[in-house]
Amino acid sequence: MLTQALDTALVLFGSLRSKIDEVISIDVAKEVKTLWIPYRGVRNPYMKRINVAAIDSGYNYKEFRGYALYIQNTAWIHIDSKGGEQCNGIADVDVISTSNIEYELSLLSIAREVEAMSKLVTSADIILVDGSAVAMFSKLRRAMLESEHELLDFKGIKVSEVLKNFLITLSLYPRKFVFLSKNSTAKDILGFVKGDIYYFERYTEGLPGYTKPLNLTQSKHMGIALAAKMFTHSMKSTTGIKASIYMSYVRFEPYARVYRVELVGEFDEPVEPRIRYLIDVLSIATVSGYPYPLMRADQIAKVSNNDVERVVAVLGVMEDPYSREPI
Repeated sequence: MLTQALDTALVLFGSLRSKIDEVISIDVAKEVKTLWIPYRGVRNPYMKRINVAAIDSGYNYKEFRGYALYIQNTAWIHIDSKGGEQCNGIADVDVISTSNIEYELSLLSIAREVEAMSKLVTSADIILVDGSAVAMFSKLRRAMLESEHELLDFKGIKVSEVLKNFLITLSLYPRKFVFLSKNSTAKDILGFVKGDIYYFERYTEGLPGYTKPLNLTQSKHMGIALAAKMFTHSMKSTTGIKASIYMSYVRFEPYARVYRVELVGEFDEPVEPRIRYLIDVLSIATVSGYPYPLMRADQIAKVSNNDVERVVAVLGVMEDPYSREPI
């Protein structure tokens, strides 16, 4: 099949390259530039030094005949106002037999991240969460409509309780949580063929800055707009607060990558000052344009294939035979 794929790629070379090297019109390029608000973080010596935390998860597994051995990590980093760093987290190793282990582990990771969010609210001023708030909400809501989840049931975790805690935590501390996505294919603002991040990275001349915060109920991506409306409805029915998820694309340093940032705010709340404040705070704590706390959380939570193999070796698990042995 690889040979056929290569032949097909050569036949379609011109078409595929034109999609990869997409050239947009001058008017569209100007539109992208006008949507970008240049802003470089300002360090105010009189501004109170704050505590920043970050949360990330990772998992990996090895399948055997009839079961899988998995590792699931949820890590959080806490950096105090003096620059001191503390690491903590949850490491879970277990055996599970399920037909959809990837999905089950992703739900377990979300449940553990929500638990970490609740733990950190009293000790941090800003809590960075790797990923998307609207994606977390959508996955939890979908999971509630399903009959069972073998892994979560085994761990005694109820999806309904996780979703409820997620909404309550965000309603009580909306200004503390910032969701940041490294890779996003969303088309919330531009709605062009490729994701918004592609165009803002390519046509904003490497300027640090951001896009005007967008209430995701007004997203050009119909699926995201619908999910955001459901979030607002669920937040209202659970907590009595009418709030939505706001999104902005942000570049913290010149010529660095652009990231998708999501915040929770009440309707008609001025969210733009919160974006500028976030850039001020994080611009002095970035590595190659990426927030250092999230980078550390990602490093600690990541589970490599070698990590799984080490656990397999420690447990002395033998490979199951896949073919019939001689009699």
